[in-house]
Amino acid sequence: MIAGLPRLFRLFYPYAWFEDSAYLYHAFAFKSGLKPFIDTICVHPPTIEYLLAGLYNLFGISYRVAEVLSAVIISLSTIFLFDIARRIFDKHIGLFVAATFSFSSLLFRYHIFEREVFTIAITIFILWFITNKKLNTFYALIIGILAGFAFGIKFSGLFIIPAIIGYLLFEREYRVIFFAMIGFIITSAVIYSYFLLTYKESAYYQLFLFHFFKGYDVSIGVRFLDTFVRDLNYLWILGCSGILLSLFIPNRILIFPIIIFVEYTMFFIFISSTCWPHNMIDVLLPLSLGNGVGLFYLNKFFIVPRKNLIPVILIVLSIFIFIFIGALRPVYYQGLGYISRNEVTKVAKFIRENTPERIPIHAPHYLANEAQRPKIIDYEELIGPYRLMVSTIKNRTKNSEKTLHSNGWYELIEKTLPLWRNELNNAITEKKISCAVWDKVFPEWSLMYNIDRYLENKFNLFSNAGFKIMYNNNYYTVWLVK
Repeated sequence: MIAGLPRLFRLFYPYAWFEDSAYLYHAFAFKSGLKPFIDTICVHPPTIEYLLAGLYNLFGISYRVAEVLSAVIISLSTIFLFDIARRIFDKHIGLFVAATFSFSSLLFRYHIFEREVFTIAITIFILWFITNKKLNTFYALIIGILAGFAFGIKFSGLFIIPAIIGYLLFEREYRVIFFAMIGFIITSAVIYSYFLLTYKESAYYQLFLFHFFKGYDVSIGVRFLDTFVRDLNYLWILGCSGILLSLFIPNRILIFPIIIFVEYTMFFIFISSTCWPHNMIDVLLPLSLGNGVGLFYLNKFFIVPRKNLIPVILIVLSIFIFIFIGALRPVYYQGLGYISRNEVTKVAKFIRENTPERIPIHAPHYLANEAQRPKIIDYEELIGPYRLMVSTIKNRTKNSEKTLHSNGWYELIEKTLPLWRNELNNAITEKKISCAVWDKVFPEWSLMYNIDRYLENKFNLFSNAGFKIMYNNNYYTVWLVK
């Protein structure tokens, strides 16, 4: 029930949260014959997009296919996490750990398709292997291969390897470390070599160089309070003190989640140029187990109060601190918006019935995927900064380099609009698109909506080009060629 009911509730909830929906569209694009790095921008190896494209071949093209896959992955992760916690503590604490994980607002918010859902599933499965199996050569290779796949999904998957090595060093399992590294290196090399050898310079630019050109982000304090605390919310209440107290529990397996926590915290607070809510999904594992540790010490306090007074003082202090800084604020528990599923189905059907199959459209990724139409411009959020980066590398222009490194991410997106928006405006004027959709609700499309509306109100961009509003409500405005 703990593993499945939250996922079923989210599947049947009438509103969906379409964040990072470029992954959905890219799966459709690859199924349709378009190429990664050439026809689409892929700043991560498109491994899970290929997986989803294969599922589209089996079950049809719909965000529901991705959503069910994610629900299954999260449910299995919850079950494996329960078994891990049950073996470390007991059945009751195992249920508590599973519940803190399964009811996380992040897993309600990123219910459709997000890379970290897959990387945390792999992390949990590796920890389960370490907890349940006698680590021989075969299992060492399996662990390494899984870690390689995590790295092949997203760069942050690389953090799993230090956690594996750290734990195995404490156990003096040097042979296991060697074969785990063999599995990791071979798997990673196969994935990255394929994309780099096939798509060469474009893959190198997008997979590697682009991550160094994202500009600066907000301050450390804002990152912690507005991302870590907000998006991990209630997990901090017992989780933070629990992670600290993990150092004093004899079971060495907890070294693994401690290293994971330290890596992600240090990287996304002090090193990464950007810090997004979905980055916090991977921190759910150590914080969920930290909640289990906190409950473990509270139980011990009620049995033997005098010997467990200091741990309980730390737990109580942590509870007060995180309540004070807002970890239990109801507004922080996001995940049940934004857009009516019925409305998405209706507008996608309208687009399919009123546009040619091969002519591109100007619309959010999730609608292009659902309507099964190619986009005229892929990844409006990234294409401007990416083109500026390529121009900077090839032309060595100081002004371009200054723009890239001295601006925040959102400011960089706005400053690089001219690098692609004129191309889109010309395509509209020349009727090279069959349809334009204004998404009025979802924040990820707000910049495009504001620009489109401004250009129409001031210059009649769409109406002068022969487009007419044929579908209009509180969610969408759809322009079709007259």
